[in-house]
Amino acid sequence: MKIIVSLFLILVQLSCNSNKKQNIQNDENKAVKTTYKLELVWESDTLLKTPESVLIDRKNNILFVSCVNMNPWEKDGNGFISKLDMNGNIQELKWIEGLNGPKGMGISGNSFFVADINTLVEANLESGEIINTIELEGNPDLNDITVSEDGTVFVSGSGSNTIYKLQDGVLEEIHKGDEGERFNGLLWEKDRMMLLTSASSMFKEIPWESMEAKVISENMGHGDGIVALGDGSYITTSWQGAIFHVSAKGEKTTLLETEALGENAADLDYSKENETLYLPTFFKNQVKAYKLIKGE
Repeated sequence: MKIIVSLFLILVQLSCNSNKKQNIQNDENKAVKTTYKLELVWESDTLLKTPESVLIDRKNNILFVSCVNMNPWEKDGNGFISKLDMNGNIQELKWIEGLNGPKGMGISGNSFFVADINTLVEANLESGEIINTIELEGNPDLNDITVSEDGTVFVSGSGSNTIYKLQDGVLEEIHKGDEGERFNGLLWEKDRMMLLTSASSMFKEIPWESMEAKVISENMGHGDGIVALGDGSYITTSWQGAIFHVSAKGEKTTLLETEALGENAADLDYSKENETLYLPTFFKNQVKAYKLIKGE
């Protein structure tokens, strides 16, 4: 009888352990299945000529918008930076003028930076006055900018497949990719740099310790912008017209497709406080704000 009771208790324990393990697996699967959807909140006027990038000035509650004004890689001097309020109203259409193909932007201290084809332009954050320009030889096709916690500025070169670091007034190469990748979106993190490529269509991480790129996700379209949601996952865009959610495990979900409408999705920014994405639509000449809604 004792033997039978003991066997029974062992079977009960095994069953409990099995159920506990199954519950843990179910919880993990449930976490993976967390989804997001987008809800249009507002869209700006169409005076923004070919908006390529949006940057939130979190201190002053301003949206900076870089407008390449038609040809993104032509040195035509007609590019400009606009200022919008957080509701999409244009406060100053041409806050900075005379640029060529302004794209990614960043703020470091009291300086405003913008990537302009082969030049990193630095302006005063308050006045918009250009105070410095740093040029690179060749055709680097400078594209995105990200800024670290200590204010260090990093820039991607789509033509050079290179990530640069601004050091003592000089753009120093810190990472070189393969020919034809076309580096684009950058996002600085404490332990790594996140990178999105537009030609090879990959989402990568580059750990600071090794500086060796590792692919997180593929088939990212014409990779453009990256923002972090704060839960280990990211939102990325495809310039051709798509917004993706990428989980911490690299699983990609499409949240929006606008390519069929001829509407691009360029270099966005994200407000965690407002849970809102601010998206430039390039040839549609607008910025659109989308509420990011989390569901199960």
